[in-house]
Amino acid sequence: MPTNTLARRVKAVAALCAFGLLAVACGDDDDTEAAADDTTTTVAEAEGAGDFEEYCEATAELDSQEGAPTAEQMERIKEVRPDEIGEDVDFVADAIIEADGDFGKVFGDPEVEERMTAIEDWEGENCEGGNEVAVPAEAQEYCEKAAELDEQEDFPGAEQLEALRAAAPPEIADQVGVVVDAFIAADGDVGKAFSDPTVEENLGPIEEYEAEVCGIGDEEDEGEEEEAATEPLEGAQVIEVSAVDFAFEGIPAEVPAGPTSFRLANDGEAAHEMFMARLGDGVDLDELLASDEEPSDEQAQDVGSTFASPGDSAFLNVEDLTAGTYAVLCFIPGPDGKSHYELGMKQTFTVS
Repeated sequence: MPTNTLARRVKAVAALCAFGLLAVACGDDDDTEAAADDTTTTVAEAEGAGDFEEYCEATAELDSQEGAPTAEQMERIKEVRPDEIGEDVDFVADAIIEADGDFGKVFGDPEVEERMTAIEDWEGENCEGGNEVAVPAEAQEYCEKAAELDEQEDFPGAEQLEALRAAAPPEIADQVGVVVDAFIAADGDVGKAFSDPTVEENLGPIEEYEAEVCGIGDEEDEGEEEEAATEPLEGAQVIEVSAVDFAFEGIPAEVPAGPTSFRLANDGEAAHEMFMARLGDGVDLDELLASDEEPSDEQAQDVGSTFASPGDSAFLNVEDLTAGTYAVLCFIPGPDGKSHYELGMKQTFTVS
């Protein structure tokens, strides 16, 4: 079952991934064929997966490594790249080689970003299916429904949730039932759904099952969520922020620069987050939010975020709050599917 990550957040910094843009691992043809027998299948099979085995394996290797790609690895990528994205791959690979480890230089080039998007789209269609795990026949229906919900942006509807409940395997049937009931009762209010402690408690076993059996939501693809800080930075100024339904209260119009800890106290009845971004010179927050395009690094830079359930508090610690204009927002979907920021939970302040 998808946990519907709390926000479709403003993201400004280009992901400094090695080269495999979708965190895909293609596997080999034997694994794919083995998954298609009488007892197992895959959640989804991407058309053409396996036809580009060498390229998919090479990009997956780069994506899994911690260090920057070497020139030798980039040359290898160029040798095995498919014709459909040959020019794009060559351009980006040459840029990475020329940058000699300076990824700021690479991803500051708008043409690199454009070509990487084309590569990402191609990999999503042709490499993604190769790392699907073999799913037992008895879990196939559940895994297919869970994967469908995991991919959609909207909060699942009651009909979808009931279908998921009906398909739940015995190992997690009780947990799925608890979460489905809570989600249906929330009626589209994500904050309300995830404010229920029983939801978090029962989602754990569900997520473990889906990762192990269905291949959904593993840490290689999504990363692990950082726990909210419970203590302020030592020696930092502390800004007390109250989250209510639906506004941030207590943030001064002007904040001194330097180490800063924002303590978010949730005084509302729904779960709230405080996502913070530093806006570029002359950038209007409302215009930025209204745009269909992802913000550039010059428009907004991610500072950090924290989350608190009703009655709880957490810190957003910023080691060096520099001069500029900042925005805080809550992206959690609320009643009627509107994000909390659309209901008023957005604010800007100045650091000097």
